[in-house]
Amino acid sequence: MNNESKRTGLLLAALAAIFFGLSSITAKMASIGAGGNGISIAFYRNLSVLPVLAAILKIKGYGFAVTKKQLVSLLFIGMTCGGLTAMLLYLSYDYISVGLTLCLHFLYPALVALFYAVFFKQKLTKIQGTSLLLACLGIWVMMFGGLEANPLGLTLALLSSVAYSAYLIISDRSGVRELTGFKISFYNTLFGSIFLFIFGHIFGFSFAECRPAGWIWLFLTGLMVVCIGNVMTPEAVKRIGPTVTGILGILEPITSLVCSILLLGEPLTKRSLLGGILVLGSAFLITLGDYKKGKE
Repeated sequence: MNNESKRTGLLLAALAAIFFGLSSITAKMASIGAGGNGISIAFYRNLSVLPVLAAILKIKGYGFAVTKKQLVSLLFIGMTCGGLTAMLLYLSYDYISVGLTLCLHFLYPALVALFYAVFFKQKLTKIQGTSLLLACLGIWVMMFGGLEANPLGLTLALLSSVAYSAYLIISDRSGVRELTGFKISFYNTLFGSIFLFIFGHIFGFSFAECRPAGWIWLFLTGLMVVCIGNVMTPEAVKRIGPTVTGILGILEPITSLVCSILLLGEPLTKRSLLGGILVLGSAFLITLGDYKKGKE
């Protein structure tokens, strides 16, 4: 692999993380401009970019065909990623800052290691164990070390990390890796939309209120997540590998945190900052540990 390809991979990984971080700001702006709730915002975000993904699949000749086994996996991917993860993230924005939400969401590397150890009997390394301890300490600082942040918002953000961990494990252990990123994104968005619509109606959430002022923010959010970030990330992985891509992914919550303070004027307490640093340190440590393991 030449240096130019590596530089391209590094750039794509960094840009993907930055776009993911910016999408949380536009999602917050969509919530302010469109009204509604976290579930309707996630639903309309998905719905706004589905035609774009369908057009890309058609124009590039990828088609929509998948096997029955892949369809089942894509259904669960859509429920956990395009549905639950997005819903829980956007609901948490009503209670805590966008930056703090993303910091807690980045517990998922440690949670994936924990779930593999518990459910698939994979032995935890010392680095993974240390990472889990840092993650637990970060959660304690934010949730139980003093109620400076809303406990419900912290819980929703934490659950979004659990949902995203489930999505990553399903993706890893299913037969969808051979599909193109656009096709996975299309079905992820489609099934996520269906899940959000059914869930929202069962539990009485309204989909009626979505003011025109918020539609541009909804479309920008969907575009940055589904059509830019989700496309750049696989290309980065091809060039520099998943571990280095994951390390650069730390730019996502950092971008979100900085922009939420500068653009949205959201507060940041010392305790929340310390907890966020511990959680991000946990994510960085476990990703770096995987990198060193791969080099051996």
